Amino acid sequence: MMRTDLTKRVTALAVMYNNFGPYHLARLAVTTKLSKEKGLNVVGIELASHETIHPWSADKAPAEINQVTIFANQAIEKISSWKLVLGTWFTLNSLNPQAMAIGLSKNTIYALLTALLWARLKKCLTVVMMDSKFDDAPRHPIKEWVKKRIYSCFHAALVGGTQSRHYAEFLGIAPAKIFVGCDVVDNDHFAQLADYSRGQASSLREQYHLPKNYFLCVSRLSEKKNLFRLLEAYNDYYRNAPQQPWGLVICGSGPLEQELKDTARQLALDHVRFSGFAQVDTLPVYYGLARCFILPSSHSEQWGLVVNEAMAAGLPVLVSQACGCAPDLVQEGVNGYTFNPYDVKGLAQLLLKMSSGGLDLQSMGEASRRIIANWSLDTFAQGLLAAVKE
Repeated sequence: MMRTDLTKRVTALAVMYNNFGPYHLARLAVTTKLSKEKGLNVVGIELASHETIHPWSADKAPAEINQVTIFANQAIEKISSWKLVLGTWFTLNSLNPQAMAIGLSKNTIYALLTALLWARLKKCLTVVMMDSKFDDAPRHPIKEWVKKRIYSCFHAALVGGTQSRHYAEFLGIAPAKIFVGCDVVDNDHFAQLADYSRGQASSLREQYHLPKNYFLCVSRLSEKKNLFRLLEAYNDYYRNAPQQPWGLVICGSGPLEQELKDTARQLALDHVRFSGFAQVDTLPVYYGLARCFILPSSHSEQWGLVVNEAMAAGLPVLVSQACGCAPDLVQEGVNGYTFNPYDVKGLAQLLLKMSSGGLDLQSMGEASRRIIANWSLDTFAQGLLAAVKE
């Protein structure tokens, strides 16, 4: 891993996140490569080495990435706002970028405001990386007024998709300065390893204790993911399936894990398996051996990157209409279906439909791959470079 010499290094473009997970490192690697071809230098800045909400493995950055960690070996939730402010200011002062892309969250708002203030004083071009949309949360007029003042400081935006584009326009960013591609994954990684897993299906099913046929949900086990309704819908499906019902595998960890397991036990759902959190190198096994993917989120789901992963792996998808990715990634009846996350009966009917044998699931999975090919790491890199071009 390359480390920037903060006393000497000056970079053209800084890309800032709370914490680098596999998604961010993959995007940075491709952006660095494309930027180098255009004569630009890129440095990735993470506020801290860890983020409790995302228990990613501490992967080293690829050698080509120039990376700075402001607070090494620390969890961002444990760092005070004042430390984040001072660390952000002194790091930017040392690097002195001419352009900056900022993908910080509301939990690190003080670091974001610090970066914007620094950029204004230094006349540094700024791009916000965002996937927020109107219905993420209740929108209070005063808060929205404040957000508009903040977003007016950005020169451009790199957004997730259609819904976040509309919200960015509402916040005052000019349509010509909004670019798409914020939410992408390494499609090749999931496609290749999923295909490999299918070739080793027998041994991997035994190793991972997976049923022959199953629906897959990859999700943090939290309230907004709507997993209790998923269990209700699966229970309805399980009791009414005219033939051997498919299993349900849920990958993930979170605060509701024990309560969800208790609910599945109370419903006597023997075909539900909670597999725990899976790292990026293990996830393709679950995708590769599944028959259909489900994301049932009920609110605050800005995008849903796991849908990208499932589609790259060649799966048909069932995606809640509350997910920001739904309008852009799901073509009804072609690669899957969208559904009302509060309609348990409706979701149960979709589970029956997908497992009935009446659909060509392989063709739907192939359609998923064709669609997601337009949402690649190159999409992110090209969109970001277009956004920083004055």
